[in-house]
Amino acid sequence: MGKVQVLDTKLANMIAAGEVVERPSSVLKELVENSIDAGAKTISVYVYEAGRKKIVVEDDGSGMDHDDALLAFKRHATSKISSTFDLFRIKTLGFRGEALPSIASVSKMHVVTSTGQGVGTELKVINEEISANDAPLRKGTTIEVEELFYNTPARLKYLKTDYTENANNIEVMSRIALAHPEISIKFYIDDKKQFQTTGRGDLLEAIANIFGYAVAKSMVEFEYKAVDYEVTGYLGKPDIAKASRYYMITLLNGRNVYMPKVQTAIKDAYQDFLPPTKYPFCVLAFKVDYSLVDVNVHPSKREVRFSKEDELRLALLEKIPEALKPKTIFDEVSINKERFPKETIEHVDIFKQSEEENYTKTQEKEEKVTIFDDFDDDINTENKVVKEVEIKAEPIIEKEVKATTRKESPIKPLAQLNRAYIIGEDYTGEGGFYLVDQHAAMERINYEYFSKLYSENITTMMPLIPTILNLKPSDAKLLTEEKLDLLKCVGVELEPFGLNAYKVVTVPTWIQKDNEKEYVDDLVNMALHEDKVDIFRLRKHAIATMACKASLKANMNCTMEEAKVMLDRLYNCENPHNCPHGRPIIIKFSKYEIEKLFKRTGV
Repeated sequence: MGKVQVLDTKLANMIAAGEVVERPSSVLKELVENSIDAGAKTISVYVYEAGRKKIVVEDDGSGMDHDDALLAFKRHATSKISSTFDLFRIKTLGFRGEALPSIASVSKMHVVTSTGQGVGTELKVINEEISANDAPLRKGTTIEVEELFYNTPARLKYLKTDYTENANNIEVMSRIALAHPEISIKFYIDDKKQFQTTGRGDLLEAIANIFGYAVAKSMVEFEYKAVDYEVTGYLGKPDIAKASRYYMITLLNGRNVYMPKVQTAIKDAYQDFLPPTKYPFCVLAFKVDYSLVDVNVHPSKREVRFSKEDELRLALLEKIPEALKPKTIFDEVSINKERFPKETIEHVDIFKQSEEENYTKTQEKEEKVTIFDDFDDDINTENKVVKEVEIKAEPIIEKEVKATTRKESPIKPLAQLNRAYIIGEDYTGEGGFYLVDQHAAMERINYEYFSKLYSENITTMMPLIPTILNLKPSDAKLLTEEKLDLLKCVGVELEPFGLNAYKVVTVPTWIQKDNEKEYVDDLVNMALHEDKVDIFRLRKHAIATMACKASLKANMNCTMEEAKVMLDRLYNCENPHNCPHGRPIIIKFSKYEIEKLFKRTGV
């Protein structure tokens, strides 16, 4: 007798269950998605003892007649696809016909279903044995799953604590509810309601029902349409950012999925608004032509492939920052125009300080600071005249008076704190005060200035000191022609100079001589070790690096006149809240918060 044999149905179903039914939340996902595919408008879900004891899913969908109900427990029996053509244009959440038999193989199931016509059907499924009876005529389906993994003790043993399993249950149910705000979903754990959505089709309302109204108030609407896809949803403001990426919720054609390139693009698009250690909170729904999506690449359908992912990524990098530029704390307050004259003092900003400069009260020595002659909004690249200015004792900012149309900040600087922060008073009538990080503020000002300059023209020069990059053989192999062309687009041109070495031919003219090597090393390293580097990220990294190097440092004196000009310039920035690396620039302490500290509220 041969060694190869066909597995019996029961064993095959249990093996399939190992992929489909990983934990109680897997059961929830499969059953609720079946309800959605059945056209349900209301779904109620009950979980007991984290799903170990019982899971109940009730819906008002199309239901099944007697024959279909019996057939649904056969492997690969499905009503959702019937041909190869359907497989490549999947419009339903389920399609393989494995969920019900897989769940039934590791639990005890009770099903009551009806199409609303004729007689309803009741099934009890235990150990692959199915008993059928007539049932009341109520359109829809109710499925009870009891004693999950009772016949697979190893899997039951390795379930996590109730707390952890319930956290997974809530995660799965909340994402399904967000993907389908048009369906009213009620979710209970041990008879305690966790959340309920109205089914009115309002995604923001669903976000409020699940995460709370405080979160919903901090969301910004987002919408973008292209030929092959459209994106709608909400972007979280920086104040509700999280420490993990699990709040970056991406929904594709009604399915909660993980799209690595898209999620990376979302994170990158938030770079101006969040520090590197934080992740955005967002809920984005992608509607894509079904023929462009392959959902049949993962057992749980958690990860999908989308043929337009690279195009979508570039669109998100551009459009998300535009949506995140809201009215700032400055814009939301009214300015007392009588306090601020139309003409203001315009300063020439400091753009360069040596890394070794560390000004203290005891240090009284001469330093050199490089400044630009021209720093107006109307940027003329021909006016980029660099000069050396002798400065004694502590650095100051050279002043000149010019008429300007810039709006003035409603914050009056009062003092410098720890030679790093500016304390400013709110003169808008709301009261309170602000703390401004002087280095972060100058980074933002310089970044936006250089961004405008950079977008107009990139002028390059030969390095002042010949620079050779010696790479590891593996890194030299990664430096392809495509990546060399990308580097050239940001002003860095390299040419081979030996086996694993490259000579730096050009660098941008605005790079200072002591930063050339560091700047080139940073960009080359970025190009080498990222899977797909685009010009957007290279430009942003280059400008942010230069803005940081050029900005006023902490532990440097700043006069109130200089602080006033800094605040005015910050007020006119597109994003005065965050430095180019996403760190906060300004923090407000309201009058109410101050009075609360002094127990004066309600007086």
